[in-house]
Amino acid sequence: MAYEHNYFVRPVSGVWHVTWNDAPELIGSYPCQPEAVAVAEMLARHMRTQGKTAKVHVSEPEVRRATWGRSLVNAAQAA
Repeated sequence: MAYEHNYFVRPVSGVWHVTWNDAPELIGSYPCQPEAVAVAEMLARHMRTQGKTAKVHVSEPEVRRATWGRSLVNAAQAA
């Protein structure tokens, strides 16, 4: 049994996934980063109360740009 637990919070296609020790199983998928981090922190606290080490690793949010904005600018420059 592992005594060290790592929880990962990562953006994936507009939602936030929480995983454990890089396992392929998904703990949960959440619409916003704070909610996903709160779940990961809750799980880490639970492991710490059992005498195990637990860390939460949060990825930076994806940089998303509206594609329609670029398309309008490109169309204006082409005209």
